[in-house]
Amino acid sequence: MSEDSSFRRHVAVLFVDISGFTRLVESVPPEEVYRTVRPVLDELSRVVQGHGGEIQQVLGDGFMAVFGLRTSGDEVGSAVRAALATLQIPTEMPVHAGVECGEVLVTPSWEPGRFAVWGRVVNIGKRLCDLAAAGELQLGPMAFGRVAEQVGAATPARVTLKGITDAIVAHRVVA
Repeated sequence: MSEDSSFRRHVAVLFVDISGFTRLVESVPPEEVYRTVRPVLDELSRVVQGHGGEIQQVLGDGFMAVFGLRTSGDEVGSAVRAALATLQIPTEMPVHAGVECGEVLVTPSWEPGRFAVWGRVVNIGKRLCDLAAAGELQLGPMAFGRVAEQVGAATPARVTLKGITDAIVAHRVVA
């Protein structure tokens, strides 16, 4: 698909996430996180694709799938059936899902990432990103320790991040 081949289409979007992922990351080494989560994501992907969904994005403990990109008709029903099927997959880690539908712009893929990373650092990075306001960078203690002299003025604050066991000192840098 070339950039000028963008188009609008009515689709259904399904988000599926693994419950307890942050707790898992906080309690075991990254290799164990991967060994635990990868088979679950593989099975979830098979179920979604079996219902006609296309995985658009995988984000650590979950993914986004789109229904109705190639054909119109029962995209919402397919997404809901897939979501309900994912909830029934026997696994030690339950999942949660959300579905919405409407018109979207479909564009060519932008894929700079070619690998996945696992571990506590990923969770903290994501939570720090969630904490940052527009025009802000939130640095964790390890990152700040390595670049303190490069970032200039930074405002430290002890923060509690969702799902992270202990509070950390985050450093707010305004662009």
